Amino acid sequence: MYVPFARKYRPRKFSEVVGQEVAVRILRNAVKFNKLSHAYLFAGPRGTGKTTLARILTKALNCLKPEEGEPCGVCENCTAIDRGSFPDLIEIDAASNRGIDDVRAIRDAVSYAPIKGKYKVYILDEAHMLTKEAFNALLKTLEEPPQKTIFLLCTTEYEKIMPTILSRCQRLVFSKLSEAQIVENLKRICDREELQCEEKALYLIAKLSDGGMRDAVSLLDQAGTYGEGKVSTTLLEEFLGIVSQERVREFLVLLLNSDVDGALGFLKDLSLRGYNLVRFCDLLEEEIRGLLLYKSLKEPERVMQVEDFHTKLGDVPLNALLYLEKVVNTVRLDARSRDFLRAFELAIIKTQIVKDIVPISELLKYGVQPSEGEKKPQGKKEEHQEDPIKLLEGRLDTLTLEVLKRSRCERKEGGFLFYIKEGDLTSEEMNKIRALERRIDFVVELKKEEGGALPPFAEKVKDMFGAKVISHEQRSKGKGPSGKGA
Repeated sequence: MYVPFARKYRPRKFSEVVGQEVAVRILRNAVKFNKLSHAYLFAGPRGTGKTTLARILTKALNCLKPEEGEPCGVCENCTAIDRGSFPDLIEIDAASNRGIDDVRAIRDAVSYAPIKGKYKVYILDEAHMLTKEAFNALLKTLEEPPQKTIFLLCTTEYEKIMPTILSRCQRLVFSKLSEAQIVENLKRICDREELQCEEKALYLIAKLSDGGMRDAVSLLDQAGTYGEGKVSTTLLEEFLGIVSQERVREFLVLLLNSDVDGALGFLKDLSLRGYNLVRFCDLLEEEIRGLLLYKSLKEPERVMQVEDFHTKLGDVPLNALLYLEKVVNTVRLDARSRDFLRAFELAIIKTQIVKDIVPISELLKYGVQPSEGEKKPQGKKEEHQEDPIKLLEGRLDTLTLEVLKRSRCERKEGGFLFYIKEGDLTSEEMNKIRALERRIDFVVELKKEEGGALPPFAEKVKDMFGAKVISHEQRSKGKGPSGKGA
């Protein structure tokens, strides 16, 4: 009978587990020095070895010939556990046995002593699926189980476990495996199964498995069957319906060049040929992420594999890549209200401006520079760069602020000069503003009489307001209160 790779090459000893060194060391030493907890919580992503380690721990606890905390794997108890026929190992799927009645059955059975082994072990897979009532019913038993009874809770959603349960368990967090670790294990399987595999294909499998060894091994099994003992990148792309990295990068270059016609034609071709557009979008995001890392880091080699593709596009502005990443990232959001293909097409249209985006450093070259007379000595900070309106926000009423916003403001040495039309502000309001901010002063623009002279009461207004007075005629000629150019 054929045994799938995921079961055939499942680790059976602590030494065979790939990746989870911390969890392996803690559990092995706990068995070796007899420092076992009554309950453990294994938390981490799918396919990272939680249930596998729970079974290995069960074997180590009940092995008839353990060596330094490691199960022998050949004794009667070890082989029974591997076959799934060991009476003192009770595996419960908490997703389908999640009610209070199921937990009461566990609570009633837990009082019985082990039948054949040294310890009775309960493995609750997907423990986060238990109901609140079931968790509460388990609390007392979990905190003070009978001697020689151990609970192992496995979950992919750590945050859903009740705090009262967490406080009663020793917690071990499992991490995703690196691509290198997955590829190394896949190579060993290929050697044993005599599969002809391209190394590039193994890295593609590792990337698609997203850090899960079980998914990677299952995918290798499928690929080997489909390819009749041969696993290549082309074959994987064919039976998984994914686009090659070269074509993804070709599409990315079209977007960076704002070649909307070419990109839309490329996408339509993929759709007609039945490729998975969602997966293609994921691969595109991954390539953009690689370019962002290459552009942003001083030593990108430490966190990514730098290729010629990255060096050739090293001159692409960082802000152009950030914009492109944001546009591509919105495809899934838009796809909630429309077809994914239509959402992708809209994103492509938005990339028309990508080629026109220039680096921020170039923009700064074209910024406003002070004239020769305004240049400050080096080392001194430019003064009076504040917005006068911002200085007064929250300190004045809304109407007064609106008058200031409508009025023209000029910078003067040491402060700001507002040109206020006659009647917009009273003398008390202007005096209040001066008291709040000493750097602000006012010019009141009065209506002129026929003949162009100022009204006879101009001097009186000047004394009342304590402000400079200017006529509209002077204002139109560009003269300040002194008659000179403002």
